This record gives sequence, structure tokens and C-alpha cells, in this order.
Amino acid sequence: MSQLPRDGSADGGLSGSLLRFIDEGQLEPLRQALSGFNHRCRNMLNSMKMGFYLTKRAATGPMPERWEELSLTYTEVERLFDVIQAIYRTMSLTLVRQPFRAMVDERRETWRGLFERRGLTLTIEPPSRESAGEFDAMRLASALDGFIAWRASLLRPGGGAVLSWSTSGGRFQVTWKEASGSAAPPEPAIPTPPHAALSATTRSLSLPLLARVIVEHHGRLSWTPGADVEAYFWWPQAVSEPAAPSGAGFVPTAHSPLTPTLG
Repeated sequence: MSQLPRDGSADGGLSGSLLRFIDEGQLEPLRQALSGFNHRCRNMLNSMKMGFYLTKRAATGPMPERWEELSLTYTEVERLFDVIQAIYRTMSLTLVRQPFRAMVDERRETWRGLFERRGLTLTIEPPSRESAGEFDAMRLASALDGFIAWRASLLRPGGGAVLSWSTSGGRFQVTWKEASGSAAPPEPAIPTPPHAALSATTRSLSLPLLARVIVEHHGRLSWTPGADVEAYFWWPQAVSEPAAPSGAGFVPTAHSPLTPTLG
């Protein structure tokens, strides 16, 4: 029996569950459910951190071989809860008015480098013409940084992705399409270290985090997993104005359903 992937991307995984809450507009119930849980986990992490410090301080010889693994696992647990908190907590935007291209140009080489170091290709296709609009450049760039790093970590050798966008109907419309590349040879079954599994789960949360940022911009994100992943998201060019009813001024295309497809 094949095992479910340990990157949180499987239907019913943490990433998919958070994405459903965000898509259904259930941010307040999500916040109420997770804020207390997150606080208790933080208290436990702080106690663990103090225990690690006291143990290391009292040690008279070399630390046990498992010490580095424990330290890495603790760090990844902390990172995981940082991302979960970023998803559910109240988010305020600092809007700037500029073309989407301006933000992409600042991040282009970083994003391509993530792909090239893994033998992958990232193609960026700007529109021939685009108009400026409002968005929080720092939040959106940070969310895309995480999303693109996550996708680069999962594509097979020879794979690639295309990032394209346009402005029409008063909206930014961004599309991400992947080609999976050649099939990787089977790898021997090696137990996944706890910190590596946690790191993969944390990376997968870049998807609901991106969706959260887009929703805060009064937009939506769709997600189609599979051999060749597709993602599509949009938000209005005038974020500071009241959000238009869903579908207003926008003609959905075959690759742009307005709700995430999970499964």
C-alpha cells in the first residue's frame, strides 16, 4: 500500500484543511480554534527551549548524537507554528499602487535561482501591456517566495513552471502552470527524519498562506493538484474600494475556477 506524501499536500492534509477554511470565509472560527491551541503550544515550546538550554549548560562532555536532531526538530516545530499563526491571525495590508511586473522584476532572479539549483526551469511571461493596481507588495512577495520555493522542492528533474499574469476587467489575474518533467528513479525506502517531515509540512503551508493573502486583497485562489499542477488567483486592482460581487467584471476561463480544487 502506498503511503500518502508527508508534505501536507494530500487531500485532507493540514494544507488542504486550512485552504478550505480560507476559501469558505471561515477565518474567525479558524482563529478562535487555533489561537488558544497555538498559545498552549508556544508555552510548551518555551519550556522545551529552557530545558535544552539548561541541559546543554550542565553538560560536562560531548552532547549525545541525537542532540542535533532534537535541536533541528524543535526549530522546525517553531517554524510550523509561526506559519500557522501567520495564516489565522488578523492581517492588515499596506497598499501600494504599481504594476505587478514591478514586484516580479525584484524577485525574478531569486525565484529562477530556486529552480535552476534543482535542474528546473521557471519561465516568467509578462503581458505585453498591463495597468497598475493596489496590493501589499511585501506580503504578496513573501507569500510567493514561500509558494515558489515549495513548488521547486517537489518538481522532478527536468520539470518546470510558467508564471504569467494580466490585468483586465479591473483585476490582477495570475496563473501558475507546471510541467512535472522526467520520472525520477525509485529511491530506497529511507526513514524520513522528523525535522525533514516537519520542514516539508511547513513548506506546503505556503499554499494556504498565499490564499490567505489573496483573500485579504478581496480575491480568490484556485488550486488544481496532480501530475501537472495549476494555480490561479486574482484580486481587484482597487483593493481599497468595496469588493465587487464574485464574478463581476470577470469571465472565468477553463483554467480558472473560483474555488480551490482539492483532490
